[in-house]
Amino acid sequence: MATTLPRYAVLNVPKAGPNTYVYRKDDGSVAAGNNDIFSGLVKIEIELAKDRKQVHLRFCHNNKYWQKKADADFIVAISNKPEEDTTKPSCTLFQPTQQSDALYFTHVQTGWRVMMNNSNAFYVAKNSMGVPLGFVDWETLVKLPSHVAFKGNNGQYLKGFDGEFHYLQFGSDDPNSNLSGHQVTLMGDGHVGIKSDFFGRFWRRDPNWIKADSGDVTANNKETLFWPVKLDNNTIALRSAGNNNFCKRLSLDGKDNFLNAAVSTITDEAKLEVLELVADRKIYNVMYRVEDARIYGEAPYMAGTTTVSNNADQEASIAVTMGYEVSTSRSFTRSTSVTAGVTTSIKAGIPFIEEASIEVSAEVSESLEWNYTNSETTQATATGTVPVPARSVAVVHYVGTRGTCDVPFSYTQQDKSSVDGKITHTEQIDGVFTGVNSYNFQFTVEKYTPLAE
Repeated sequence: MATTLPRYAVLNVPKAGPNTYVYRKDDGSVAAGNNDIFSGLVKIEIELAKDRKQVHLRFCHNNKYWQKKADADFIVAISNKPEEDTTKPSCTLFQPTQQSDALYFTHVQTGWRVMMNNSNAFYVAKNSMGVPLGFVDWETLVKLPSHVAFKGNNGQYLKGFDGEFHYLQFGSDDPNSNLSGHQVTLMGDGHVGIKSDFFGRFWRRDPNWIKADSGDVTANNKETLFWPVKLDNNTIALRSAGNNNFCKRLSLDGKDNFLNAAVSTITDEAKLEVLELVADRKIYNVMYRVEDARIYGEAPYMAGTTTVSNNADQEASIAVTMGYEVSTSRSFTRSTSVTAGVTTSIKAGIPFIEEASIEVSAEVSESLEWNYTNSETTQATATGTVPVPARSVAVVHYVGTRGTCDVPFSYTQQDKSSVDGKITHTEQIDGVFTGVNSYNFQFTVEKYTPLAE
């Protein structure tokens, strides 16, 4: 069961009401009540335990693991690391069970099912059935940018067709034309509503043609809702919630290259290239939440080996000089699913692991490509001393630890519109920095060999 669950998921409690997603409250307790499936607060990593039958549940926003509260039966997310020792109160193991469409969790240490009380807080109870949970694979969610143009497989952008019926046609060469722009509204359950800049109205299926003629901004009308499916970094398909068909470019009944919810599969005509209507983006005011960072994947790392000799007749501290390579990597990620080619720069410090904690370097300014791993290798020299017995040769290693850190961060995003040059500023909390580096280096002696006479 554990191996068939998605790596990242959003849990919800259907009986608690629509869009009731599980999150961590400020006091550390786990509860249902968040209504935004796109919120980073509800993203959970389901980590397989060593036996691959049980799991650890980690909130990605603050890297805290689920466990039972030490002095009560409530479920809290306060642990910084997974714990598989079932004799410890901090044990973070849970056993997943799926029955029909419902998912249940059993707290392994107590053997009790996870329940939910009248305040939507999670707890464990002996001999209980458990709270039935729904789940959505986070990787299936597509968080689109707010202002976009859509290009069809005929190389033309989707535009408002200037006529009384508000049709949409793949017929524009200019993504920055008022005809071609569309505003995306994210709904709490993962669907989107889309509004044409030209018509100032939301898309609506009628009967299968897509028209921009609706004033309904709620999530109550399926005919105005669409589910995005990501195909690659900047290509999606849109499935109408009204008939579960994908929207495609269609020529029929005297309508050439109009948008229609016509097909049950993603044909070439249903593939939409997304262009974010931003000419330039700056990321600054980066604030790392070091208290919510995590260090993981630590392993011994050998940077180099050399030999040193002591020709004297007594033990001595012998100087060691060793050249070695310093390899690091880093990436910045965020929750938006589509990378639509916007030129972006960032001003921020760079976190790194030092001993058992996270440090942050001085600020640097550089170009930024979200979700791209930047790897660097430089040369360095280590110096020190090691004790060597009289008339001996020592084999010396320069060893340390190599690990990975995830550091959540908030930031200010400044966008310059490619349509009218307008500057907008938004505050975001969805950033995660991931870095790999080596640390805690020291010289160690593998063995001593007497000098040849």
